[in-house]
Amino acid sequence: MALIRSLTSGTSSLKAHQQRLDVISNNIANVNTIGYKSSRATFAEQFNQSLSIGSSPNTIQGGGIGGIDSVQIGLGVTLGAIKVDFSQGAIQVTNRPTDLALQGDGFFVLERNGQKLFSRAGAFSLDRDGFLVDSATGAFVQGFNLDTDESGLVEKDASGTNILDRSVVNLQISPTFKSAPRQTQEISLAGNINAETTTGEIINSSITIFDNQGAEHVLRMQFTKTATVNEWSLSLFIDGDDANPLAIDLADSDGDADDTTLGLTFNGDGTLSAPLALSMTATDLNDKLELINGTPSTAFDEDTPKDLALTLAEAGNLLGGLTQFAAQNTVSATGQDGYASGELSLISVDQTGKIVGAFTNGQSELLGQVVVAKFTNPGGLSKEGGSFYSVSPNSGLPQIGTAVEIFPSTSIAGKALEESNVDLTEQFTDLISTQRAFEAASRTVTISDQFLAEINQLKR
Repeated sequence: MALIRSLTSGTSSLKAHQQRLDVISNNIANVNTIGYKSSRATFAEQFNQSLSIGSSPNTIQGGGIGGIDSVQIGLGVTLGAIKVDFSQGAIQVTNRPTDLALQGDGFFVLERNGQKLFSRAGAFSLDRDGFLVDSATGAFVQGFNLDTDESGLVEKDASGTNILDRSVVNLQISPTFKSAPRQTQEISLAGNINAETTTGEIINSSITIFDNQGAEHVLRMQFTKTATVNEWSLSLFIDGDDANPLAIDLADSDGDADDTTLGLTFNGDGTLSAPLALSMTATDLNDKLELINGTPSTAFDEDTPKDLALTLAEAGNLLGGLTQFAAQNTVSATGQDGYASGELSLISVDQTGKIVGAFTNGQSELLGQVVVAKFTNPGGLSKEGGSFYSVSPNSGLPQIGTAVEIFPSTSIAGKALEESNVDLTEQFTDLISTQRAFEAASRTVTISDQFLAEINQLKR
């Protein structure tokens, strides 16, 4: 019966718009879901029934007929596709160190029960073992951990920065990780010693330095005015031992025997003439500690060796170093490069995904790096629930890299989350049009039913 076609078309419209309503409802339900990407339902025309296939023009001399179009009646509508909108969502600052948001294309990479998953939701936290995990599901966040040697010690490059192992694994920040101590190897000095000081007068300055195990020692610098104009003598002592001055080498030593007292000469304008730098050996530092404590000492590393250098002034900046002006004494050590061991106090994540730890010894160290995945066709990914996606035959394989470094168009925002990109104004507008279309389709079903009822009445 011909009226069955109108019933079928109306029914297909009701079904299609019900499915569109499902998509809209899901979008609205996830308006506050972190990292959620809205979806849009698109329709496609169903098969058409051909009542006539038409004909081509048939012309003959002096007559003939033109072409006739085919006659087809559509059989309704069907759901064509549901496409995900991967446009950027707003970034919300949370101030939680482990909350991460992606700016630009890409996905965080996670693993759950051996399955690789991908997500835009960066609400992460650290579990009891220090693994960075998805807060809701416990899926492990993937990234680069620190490279360690056979003893478990972290490998460092020439500049002292921790090296990352570039294998993509479960990202872990050990709760027991410590910042290793660093032995002092360089000290810089600055300030003034009074040019009007009388002969034999002593000026002292001291600084705390660190040995190879991070223990503190006090290095005292004793300046004594000599009878010679513009000349001082310098002696160095460690840990309050005034009887045994340290042996001093000139920075450009010519092989002469070490001296325990070094002469300093100043130019007529008050700037330092010589020497500009000097050094002490780790061996001599240990010898002096042995005299103080009465037991052999290996506190300072003699094997590498890590000798101690003292810079009094720099050739290109004499006024920034030790000076001799007719002014008050202000000589002091301006810095040293050693430090004790430290406990992890807090972490932060930069735009490349590098996790940096701040330690109680004032140092910052690289602890790991979060990786990012990109796909040729992200719209082809399969949704797995929990804000996760998985690879499908049409998504392509993931390209794993790091934000900014490998993927310049993608960056990571720490202490932030990406909000849902659902536009409620758009969703409510679509909801209205869907409702009206559903009502119209239901009317076609009702009218078709009335027609059938009239036909049934013809026999009476």
